[in-house]
Amino acid sequence: MPEANDTLDGRVLDAAANGAELRLADATDFDWDQAGFVTEGTPASDIEAAFGDPVSKEKRYTASPALFIFLKDGKVTKAVRITPDAFFGAQSLRKYGRDVVLAPAEGSKGFLNWRE
Repeated sequence: MPEANDTLDGRVLDAAANGAELRLADATDFDWDQAGFVTEGTPASDIEAAFGDPVSKEKRYTASPALFIFLKDGKVTKAVRITPDAFFGAQSLRKYGRDVVLAPAEGSKGFLNWRE
């Protein structure tokens, strides 16, 4: 189920590289009401427990540094591979609402926090 989305990936990369905020809803062109992410190496069972649906047939997610997971009405609708390694694992495996912003992490150039 993980797929590429060059537009979203590029917008995230730009935000991380330039230390800019990115409202996630402004960077997507599909319908969703919750989103979250996992980092490379996250067990598939943890992903399913957090988001309610399996997103990979592998035992661990390893296709990219991060995987953004989008839900609509409680069901996973998209899982997008993200290439920037710009996220803190402590913020993963959570659901964030449509107003979530990816914001530069203070004192950690190149990193983004998920903030509602």
